[in-house]
Amino acid sequence: MPVSDTWKKIRTTTAYEGFVTVNRQTYEEPSGAVTDWDVIVGRDSAAALAFTPAASHVVLFEQFRVGPGKSLLELPGGYLNDAEHPMDAALRELREETGYSSESAFYAGSEWFAANSSRRKHLVIAANASEEFATTWDDSESGHVQLLPISELMDFLVSGELTDAGLACRGLAALARSNPETEVLADLRDRILQLLTAPSAQGLPVGND
Repeated sequence: MPVSDTWKKIRTTTAYEGFVTVNRQTYEEPSGAVTDWDVIVGRDSAAALAFTPAASHVVLFEQFRVGPGKSLLELPGGYLNDAEHPMDAALRELREETGYSSESAFYAGSEWFAANSSRRKHLVIAANASEEFATTWDDSESGHVQLLPISELMDFLVSGELTDAGLACRGLAALARSNPETEVLADLRDRILQLLTAPSAQGLPVGND
């Protein structure tokens, strides 16, 4: 019997409702104990890992984050609108936050936001992203577009300073294992494979000696 079948949900109430909503779910555990659990609920989110032409740079958005209390470089992204596909949402957020757009994109899947959340985070990898639009930020949104050289991407992913590093890593792995339908995405996949298999990406010294 699956473990989930041995937990019985008794009730759900709203514990907090603000920018995020937290539900309090009461369960009867397999032992018979009755316990309360706080669960973050709400819309899924989508982020874009966008590469400029020739995969020379990654498009990032720098903005202040109240949790860490400082500015962070992040993947452009945000919540899905009602009935919006994650691919459309990620490319919309890329366009709104950075002014960049892409006609060649790969949906790299999704993962749970956290173990105490019903939300999922989606990732889209965009190739040949170019700056074509004016940014259209929300009222509480401001920041700067930054272009990270692709040679610095792996170090950035393991730096601990990117909130969606895990999402980006699983997305790169998904693209590396894929068989893209377009030449543009196939070229990007090959470039990513080079990054993932480079000696420096494996923690090995670079060079022949």
